[in-house]
Amino acid sequence: MQQKDNQIPLLTGLRGLAAGIVLVSHSAIVGMLPSALGYGFGQVGVMIFFVLSGFLMAHLYLDRAPDKRNVTSYIRARVGRVVPLYLSVVFASIVISNSIYPDFRYPFPIGDTATIAKAVLFVQAPRELWTIPVEVQFYAVFIIVWLLRPKLGWPAIFLVGAMVMVPAVIYLGLYRIKPAILPTYGFAFFIGVVAAEFLPRIRKLKGRLPATAGLVFLALLFVNLPAVRDQLHLSVAPGNVYTSTWLDPVTWFIVCGLFVCALVESPGLAVLDSRLFVFLGNISYGLYLLHYPILEITARFVGTSFLGLLVGVGASVGLAWASYRWFELPVMEIIRGRRALRTSRADGPATRA
Repeated sequence: MQQKDNQIPLLTGLRGLAAGIVLVSHSAIVGMLPSALGYGFGQVGVMIFFVLSGFLMAHLYLDRAPDKRNVTSYIRARVGRVVPLYLSVVFASIVISNSIYPDFRYPFPIGDTATIAKAVLFVQAPRELWTIPVEVQFYAVFIIVWLLRPKLGWPAIFLVGAMVMVPAVIYLGLYRIKPAILPTYGFAFFIGVVAAEFLPRIRKLKGRLPATAGLVFLALLFVNLPAVRDQLHLSVAPGNVYTSTWLDPVTWFIVCGLFVCALVESPGLAVLDSRLFVFLGNISYGLYLLHYPILEITARFVGTSFLGLLVGVGASVGLAWASYRWFELPVMEIIRGRRALRTSRADGPATRA
């Protein structure tokens, strides 16, 4: 992989778009928006998140020597970004679901030590929290790619990626189960890693793609709604949200097309560089973890009217911003070190992972 500029302006906005898709989808599921925006659409947002995560890890680290100093810096960065807020949400959910509000979105019965242990140890987590253990598992596997790449070159990516996915092929094929662990979703991360490895070739598409390409893929993203395709019997397997999203070639074509357009800074995606999407991208982690319980509580006590939508979305965004400003950034400064964090900010939007 050649040395390259870390600044890819549209990626923070693309993350903001993914967060917005999840927020819209779950608002629809609780009844605040049309149901067509619900079923499966949030999964598309998570697909974008995972591709972005794989890309950013490879883009930021694969050109660095996998020595003790760099690997330690990587681990501190990943822990500082993901672990504190996630564990805070888990422990808060234990208290809330057992002592304050039994119908809380993230249930952790005090007697169910297995569920609590799995969540705390990043093995598996319930409901929307499931993505975080999967992400952390990828971070661990990425170190293996990083260590092997100087010896094997780019084939190391495909070798480790294939090994990660073998268990999923077995249990999906033989047992028709899909536990929320890395093998089930690992290919999404490795799409991003491959994109980072071949980024110089992808960037050659800049100027060759029509100026409207990004806008076309963005429109297709909202036209290709899983719920609508299911109703029209156009899904790979109607009624199966995993197959009709994660294993759907049409959906992946659109997601990958949108991602490539962001990498080459397609003029049609200029909206992703707006303040709104950059803001959502910056607070996306907290927004993802915190929004669903807020939406459910709002729907129950305020209602699903337009007022309820405003209250639910406003409270979700406000709490996510407060979390980012007053909890996530200060904790990252402590874990990663102030100097390292300032450097990562200066590198540009592509580093905000």
